[in-house]
Amino acid sequence: MEAESDEVLWGRVVAGEAQLYGLIWDRHRDRVVRHVIRLGCAPADAEDLTAAAFLELWRRRGSVRFVDGSALPWLIVTSLNVYRNEARARHRYRRFLAALPPPEHAPDPAVMFEDLDPARDARVRAAMTGARPADVRLLAMTALEEFSVKDAAAAIGISESAAKMRLSRGPRSSRCSRHPSPDP
Repeated sequence: MEAESDEVLWGRVVAGEAQLYGLIWDRHRDRVVRHVIRLGCAPADAEDLTAAAFLELWRRRGSVRFVDGSALPWLIVTSLNVYRNEARARHRYRRFLAALPPPEHAPDPAVMFEDLDPARDARVRAAMTGARPADVRLLAMTALEEFSVKDAAAAIGISESAAKMRLSRGPRSSRCSRHPSPDP
């Protein structure tokens, strides 16, 4: 089978002997990869472009031109076209990125943590320990995230008076909110 020309093998591939496609791949893959690398492509990208050239071989299976029974010249020309298309796409992508407005200046993330009070947060976490899940959510929203009792109650789905009652009956350590709990 090795002695058969690519043209004969290709006729058999198109007729349904798909496994012979691998033989053509094995015959010409290395030469196509080497050609694409010589064009200036990185070796990892050359593998992808070679695969694209062989995909074109299959897509255009009815119009492949064989030179002296070999598909290699057609694959070399096709790999050049695939390489050029990829280079144009890369160039368009770079132009697109260059045309985008520069990103806005992002604030220093450290600024987000300047006003944190670790001791106060530890007291709030201690108050949350052992509390019911609804009370934990309420404490987290009021004491840690500084929502008003009214807004926290609405977010949790309870009335403001129920929220005030839950905050007032919690452990004494839960009274570390910047929004003081109402007196019972």
